[in-house]
Amino acid sequence: MSTPISDRERYDPYANRSFSDLANDPEFRVTVDEVAAQKKAALADPGPPWKEWFLRSASKWYIGLGLLILDSWVVGTWLGYGLYLPILPSLAAALYAEYLLWQYLWYRPEEYRRGQHRRLHGSRWLHPVPYGRWTAEGESARLGRQLPVDQPDPGEFL
Repeated sequence: MSTPISDRERYDPYANRSFSDLANDPEFRVTVDEVAAQKKAALADPGPPWKEWFLRSASKWYIGLGLLILDSWVVGTWLGYGLYLPILPSLAAALYAEYLLWQYLWYRPEEYRRGQHRRLHGSRWLHPVPYGRWTAEGESARLGRQLPVDQPDPGEFL
């Protein structure tokens, strides 16, 4: 008959082992070495600065949430007055204005998104600016740097 395993041993296999046993265990040592290597690699390459990360990634979610709240407010205002007819046109106008804001901040032409050659300038009704203000291409264009013509598709490497 086997001895029953306590709940602590079930969830923590190292519960009944002493520190010297753990330090000499090669499996545990490999884990510690892997964690140390990951920490060292993370410190060597910290990633983009906070401003760049916020403008290019995080703010999309916050602004999107704010625009959703704005749309709800537009619909709620008309419902509060009991007017149902102007809901659709005002919501369509708000969605178009939000689309233009999104394009102004984050528009990247297909040529720079996928590496395919395409016309840079489309309709101003759809793309008010050649590059979004908070994109790498927009920043390069504002600083007067030459934009690369051929870029690999980042999706190919993931």
